[in-house]
Amino acid sequence: MPYRSKKLLQQWVREFIATRDDSPSGIEVLRHDGGAGADTGLVVMRMTDLPSDVYLYPAGPGDPNWEVNFGPRERDLTMSAAKLRNLAKELTRAAALCEFLEAKSAHHTPGSGHMTAP
Repeated sequence: MPYRSKKLLQQWVREFIATRDDSPSGIEVLRHDGGAGADTGLVVMRMTDLPSDVYLYPAGPGDPNWEVNFGPRERDLTMSAAKLRNLAKELTRAAALCEFLEAKSAHHTPGSGHMTAP
């Protein structure tokens, strides 16, 4: 089963930012306890015009697919066309990051910290 530690995810996020990123939204990797206390890492995006965090994480153990979760909001979200356009850009960025993490996961050798050749 692919193991994605906080350290490995930080490396992948740095690579994403260096090669494909052009947005001011913050991306952070937090420690996330997987089963039996394993450090599986959790990717968090903080979007400029969305009052809740966006979490990216593997769909399941050993699954190279990733899911995106939008944190809860306490109120309705109203915005101008310009803010909506910016949010759309940030959501596109979140999708690109999710796809990037899926590609990395698909080529990750389980337990080694190394990648297999694509």
